Amino acid sequence: MEVKNIKVSDLIPYVNNARTHSAEQVSQISASIKEFGFNNPILSDGNKGIIAGHGRLQAAVKLKLDTVPVIELSHLSDIQKKAYILADNKLAMNAGWDEDLLKLELDGLLELDFDIELTGFDDSFLLDCGDDGYGANDEKHILLKDRFVVPPFSVLDTRQGYWQERKKAWKELIKDKAESRENAVAFQQTIKRGNDLVVVDGNGVSLLDPVLAEIAVKWFGITGGRSFDCFAGDSVFGYVASYEGQSFTGIELRNEQVELNNRRILEFSQSQYICDDGQNVMAHIKKGSQDLLFSCPPYFDLEVYSDNDKDASNQGTYEDFLLILEKAFTNAIKCLKDNRFAFIVVGDVRNKKTGGYYGFPDDIKKIFKDAGMLLYNEMILVEMIGTAMLRVGRYMRHRKLAKTHQNVLVFYKGDTKKIKETFPELVIEEPEIDSEDME
Repeated sequence: MEVKNIKVSDLIPYVNNARTHSAEQVSQISASIKEFGFNNPILSDGNKGIIAGHGRLQAAVKLKLDTVPVIELSHLSDIQKKAYILADNKLAMNAGWDEDLLKLELDGLLELDFDIELTGFDDSFLLDCGDDGYGANDEKHILLKDRFVVPPFSVLDTRQGYWQERKKAWKELIKDKAESRENAVAFQQTIKRGNDLVVVDGNGVSLLDPVLAEIAVKWFGITGGRSFDCFAGDSVFGYVASYEGQSFTGIELRNEQVELNNRRILEFSQSQYICDDGQNVMAHIKKGSQDLLFSCPPYFDLEVYSDNDKDASNQGTYEDFLLILEKAFTNAIKCLKDNRFAFIVVGDVRNKKTGGYYGFPDDIKKIFKDAGMLLYNEMILVEMIGTAMLRVGRYMRHRKLAKTHQNVLVFYKGDTKKIKETFPELVIEEPEIDSEDME
């Protein structure tokens, strides 16, 4: 059959075409044409009416192509043309995949750093493939979650079963229930059921997710290295870092929290919590001595931890709150060695007067940038809906969305070219936390 180049503007889409193409799919087809060329001609009826290739035509328009390759099927009758329009789409849909061979092919492309999305398979497929994803290691396929704790994408989904199981194991091990918090029922909600007002328990106060702490240590820490936190809060990160063999130092303003934390990590002689203002971090940690800075600082007045006038969560204005964080983090960065990471968990906070967001994550980015650190990774931590379901109706009266995510910002200090030599290829021997550890 002869392939002709015909002007895009001359081709006529079939008015009753039952096959639809989303904008996302058209973008995928466009990317494929750019990478591989226009290798699949459009099929026409001999009068420039399209029989097959409507998506390719839309991609050609998107790419601003003047002409496209076309094969004319003028030998088909009108009935055959109508039937073939359906058959061309449906017969392709009826095909299946040999999943083992598919994994091998995709894995080969991944090893060559080829953009896998150009094949039409995306991250969601990779996560679904073989339960939670896959990857190659030592010439065999294993789950991404087994190789990296959780799949290492920019969206961290705490709702997944593998995440929740691991979190449960850590919680049973750490046993931190925020006993020292003065407002341990801060997130309880009063709702109306029938004619009664009922207090519904939420998730209590906010506690750091131990799985998030684990990936901070394993992805961005140094084996056997030193980690620290100038806004330590609960004992979760200190316990996880110590359990993974790191020496940890946490600076925490509240003495009762420090005492509780030190009791929890008593078995780890290399780690400690110190009662002091985070701004004084350099009084306790030597300059250029640490391998990982981790912190989940207060989110201004979202949760007030104490009435101490040095408590960042207890400041009268957002500006005063930021000044404390700026001094603490600037000093903390000085304690970090060169060619090391900082892992900061933040979430935006609304101004209680205006209802608008302060832009807290952006302010954290500026603090670290001004201190000479590079924003290297940015992740979204997707959380369980929990009590947000109870609040969403009230929020939407003001057109506010219930927030169910946090931001995770990873900064780097030094020469990024040295990351590969400083941080070896990540190979995690699983399982590291199992039922025997819980006993």
